[in-house]
Amino acid sequence: MVQMSRKNAESIMSQRGWLSHMPESFRHRLFQHALLVKCAPGQVIFSPGDPAEGIYGFIKGMVIIKTAPRDSTPRLIDLAVPGDWTGDDGFMTGQPRRFQLVAQSGSWMMHVPLVAMEQMAAQNPNDMRAFGVISILGSDSLLRVVNDLQKKDVSARVASVLHRMSWATNSPVTLSQENISIIANTSRKQVNNIIQRFVEEGWIGAGYRSITVTNPVALRQHAEQDIDN
Repeated sequence: MVQMSRKNAESIMSQRGWLSHMPESFRHRLFQHALLVKCAPGQVIFSPGDPAEGIYGFIKGMVIIKTAPRDSTPRLIDLAVPGDWTGDDGFMTGQPRRFQLVAQSGSWMMHVPLVAMEQMAAQNPNDMRAFGVISILGSDSLLRVVNDLQKKDVSARVASVLHRMSWATNSPVTLSQENISIIANTSRKQVNNIIQRFVEEGWIGAGYRSITVTNPVALRQHAEQDIDN
């Protein structure tokens, strides 16, 4: 796994996602408490029922999100992208984890322990509101997932999944066709045919268990045609 410097990690997290919306003073306080964590392929970062132990921010690699209603087996619903933070629900509610976070490949995360979050909120009451923004952004992401799943055309749903990972334009992402079929709610055979079509169009490149998005604009336009029609 490629090493990650602390400076580079803080730069990535400051420019994308939740922290990019926060004041510099808040980011500085958060980074004082944040731990840089290296995750091995297949490592379960946390699962439903685990105690709330703070938030995790995704920096690099491949991390998938699994969830399900209470007492059901967690299923793959989406990917984390650089700048994403999660795990704030335990901080807000004091309850155990409600979903599963798994490193598909060697990945880098930032972890802010629960005790540090509580100390920050106690010393700076407005920090509680800042942490609450994570949930709002998470709701926005889930709203997009639901909207994408409602598209009737299968190729539009697949294009939507691929577009959501287009932060990695021109870099291979280790997302299998089986995983795409689960997220897009279709069969692996259909995904294979659609992937071949998108490769021919020049929108993506496909390798062994990896996909490289080369034209995210075209994918977005194709995905939105389902809504327009």
